[in-house]
Amino acid sequence: MLLFSIMFIATVLTITMFICKTMLLGFPCVIFWGIAGGYAYTQSTATWDIYYLLFFASMGMAIFCSLAMYALRTKKEEKAEGDELIDEGADKDVKFIDEGKEEEGIGRRTRAVRDRAARRRKYGIKKPLRLD
Repeated sequence: MLLFSIMFIATVLTITMFICKTMLLGFPCVIFWGIAGGYAYTQSTATWDIYYLLFFASMGMAIFCSLAMYALRTKKEEKAEGDELIDEGADKDVKFIDEGKEEEGIGRRTRAVRDRAARRRKYGIKKPLRLD
């Protein structure tokens, strides 16, 4: 009864992980599948009884959940504050991704990126400068 309770919890966690697409539920899934596999192995009396098969199934699910946890991680599509948006060309009218307004409507970040790009072109600086 304890084994099937643990396996029920692991199954519910696994299903919830995929429905919610949350990577954080992967770690408890792996733990519960590992506990279920270890308990099934200790309950096995013969080489190929049902508990022995449940051990292999549980270990397989633990591996599957760990790989699924890696696959469900979130990827940050946006550039962070310190990332470079520099075109190394010699053009004076360089356009950046976040531009779209006229000269008076340029934001603080765009102006800082433009200034940093101009300094790099002028002085050949390879190391990023902090603009804090």
